Amino acid sequence: MCALVTQLSPKEAAHVVREYYDSLSQGRVVDALNLFSTDATLTDEAGKESRALDRLEDRGREVLALYHTGGARRYRGVFSVDRGRIRALRVERLA
Repeated sequence: MCALVTQLSPKEAAHVVREYYDSLSQGRVVDALNLFSTDATLTDEAGKESRALDRLEDRGREVLALYHTGGARRYRGVFSVDRGRIRALRVERLA
């Protein structure tokens, strides 16, 4: 099956990125996430992609997500959850 690829002008591409940041700054996280394709790749500063979720720890209204990149770097995402929605996310790099 072939995927349809549509090229955007640089101005149109910049508009998509601006809409992403505007959505985040206005608290419209779903709108921001909808701007990502379902097969989007997230890469760190060293060029490594996030690869695996190591484990989740339930801590009441907070959930810790431990994960690593393709290298040795490990991270902890601290999600604050209220009424079935993620209210905040703090990412920490672990030693």
